[in-house]
Amino acid sequence: MFKKVCAIFLSFVIAFGFTLSSSLESYAYSRQKLNKSMQETAALMYKTIPKPVVASIGGEWTVLSLARSGIKVPKKYYEDYYKRVEKTVKDAKGILHRMKFTEYSRVILALTAINKDVTDVGGYNLLSYLSDFDNVKKQGINGPIFALIAFDTGNYDIPIDKNASVQTTRQGIIDFILDKEIHKGTSKAGGWALSGTDPDPDITFMAIQSLANYRDQKEVKEAVDRALKIMSKKQLSTGGYNSWGTENCESTAQAIVALTALGIDIDTDSRFIKTDKKGNKNTLMDGMMQFYCKGGGFAHVNAGYDGGGGSGTGLNAMATDQGMYALDAYYRYINGKNKLYNMTDASQTLAIGNNPDLEKKPNNDNNDNNNGNNGNNNQNTNQGNRNNGNTNGNTNINTGNKNVKTDHQGNKKYTSNVGGKKVTTTENKSATISIKTIYSGEKDGLIPENKKCVIIQFEKKEKEQIVGFKVSEKKQQYLYYSKELSKKSGCATYIALFDTSVEKEDLLNMGNYEFHKIQKEDNNTDQVITDENKNIQDEATSQDTVDTSVQRKLPEATDTTNDTNTADATDQQEDFTHPEKYEITFGDVNNDKVVNAQDILDVQSILSGKLDLTDERQIIAINVSMDSKIDNGDINQIMDNFVSKKDYTIFEVFSDKKDDKDSNKKSSDKENTSNKTSKDSQKEDIKQND
Repeated sequence: MFKKVCAIFLSFVIAFGFTLSSSLESYAYSRQKLNKSMQETAALMYKTIPKPVVASIGGEWTVLSLARSGIKVPKKYYEDYYKRVEKTVKDAKGILHRMKFTEYSRVILALTAINKDVTDVGGYNLLSYLSDFDNVKKQGINGPIFALIAFDTGNYDIPIDKNASVQTTRQGIIDFILDKEIHKGTSKAGGWALSGTDPDPDITFMAIQSLANYRDQKEVKEAVDRALKIMSKKQLSTGGYNSWGTENCESTAQAIVALTALGIDIDTDSRFIKTDKKGNKNTLMDGMMQFYCKGGGFAHVNAGYDGGGGSGTGLNAMATDQGMYALDAYYRYINGKNKLYNMTDASQTLAIGNNPDLEKKPNNDNNDNNNGNNGNNNQNTNQGNRNNGNTNGNTNINTGNKNVKTDHQGNKKYTSNVGGKKVTTTENKSATISIKTIYSGEKDGLIPENKKCVIIQFEKKEKEQIVGFKVSEKKQQYLYYSKELSKKSGCATYIALFDTSVEKEDLLNMGNYEFHKIQKEDNNTDQVITDENKNIQDEATSQDTVDTSVQRKLPEATDTTNDTNTADATDQQEDFTHPEKYEITFGDVNNDKVVNAQDILDVQSILSGKLDLTDERQIIAINVSMDSKIDNGDINQIMDNFVSKKDYTIFEVFSDKKDDKDSNKKSSDKENTSNKTSKDSQKEDIKQND
């Protein structure tokens, strides 16, 4: 009997030893692959983003990813970044944004990661801007999530603000997040989303990241457990996650950061290991690494489908940032280091020094992922049920009878109702210019309250010209040409955001515009000739030196703090050789001339604060619902256009264009006969301003 027991025990030990050995061998390979991926991606980031700035792309997330990786980076890289942050804060007098307070949270994260004092950045305490909770929650749940993460990165005290409407406290933030749980208090409770009733992986995992330090609170632990249960069910067989109809890198990256923050072993926890059709068991790392690109970096979506955005099978800046810091989180977990966002160790662990590996040329092969899972993308363009907006794209349009008035200068003015919104149209007396003021911004919104959006029609001008509006003697604001609106209106139609101080009389004055025709040469190089002098503008050749050895580049860092579409005319001439900069496609957020799932994701990221609005063109392209704000209504309309080709509300401003055009033509014929009294009027009423 004793021998039998010993034999059984021995066989168990042998079997267990073999299993353990195999497991350790696999784990060692995983670690080797992890180190290689981190080194390659760090080198790519360092090479392609040499000057990170205050920005959600090419900025703080890149700095944080490098700083928390444990990979040596030259001290100058971080010091120069800090100087740029300091200058930005000083120039803005501490006001990084009046609506998006995640700007402060993001900068606090990066500065803490490189061991800088966030309480004195050019004389400003960045923490103090998060001390009024009414400001923190202006972006919905995303603001409190990242404020709590920011405060906890350095275990910072929250400044007391005697002038705050509601003093920010850690418990106040926690309670706010818990209160936003989907179906809270019901049997279906669990998870979070920016809006709607379907738990979103990105927001849910971000919420978990912020709550990870507070699981000793009963209500927090229960909410996190409910969320994990739902997210386990939502995980795909690839190991990844689907968000907004598409499996993507970023959603899975957030899952890795969240679970490692909770101390969950993603290699062994059966809740987050899924089996595919081939019988392969896939972890979260498998799910994310299917988007890894050869030579470093990550794609947003996998090979086979990118929504037409152009980044699906290659590098994507946001995916690379999030993929890299997810690798950091996993690396830190398996090596027993502080969690990704616990940066109290920054003074001891920030790796500074020369690193020859960062100077190596990235692999210039194609950017296809190297995980071999191309056949298992599980990418679904069916958007499913969307309950996160107040419109479905089927807007009832009531143009009604127009109330036409004539002002003292003879200009016609009338209003119409488009989708329940009042649109004011004004025509100059010769009917060569018509303007439609379609919306204005509102206080604390993403559309500045001092801006109004105006559609401008030029009845007698050629289409696809670059048009500048004279703002002052030395400055012009360039309009965005819209092929879509021009087709609807039947004439050259442009759109722009103007300061509300700009008078309609100035917009109706043809003398305030300068027109530039685009000439195509045999070599397909666009050049521009002004109507008046027909002189070809020389393309400016001054630009930053580019390392031509690096063909695989992420988008360069852009400081968006003071972006504007108004600039000195002389400074803008070099841009005339790129007319696409002055064109707009509605719903096309990233300006790649197509509307696709990437644009929908970008709007979602802008609303959540993960992406910044970079320019006025982007504001106009997004606000297709034509109201005074950017919200889920715009997401729904862009989605409906992408999926079902439904028209946007903004196109309905020309729903009664036929009647208008007949009226305009009569007015134009009559007035033009009596108004050709000046030499300038014989030149198509065009007058350039020097």
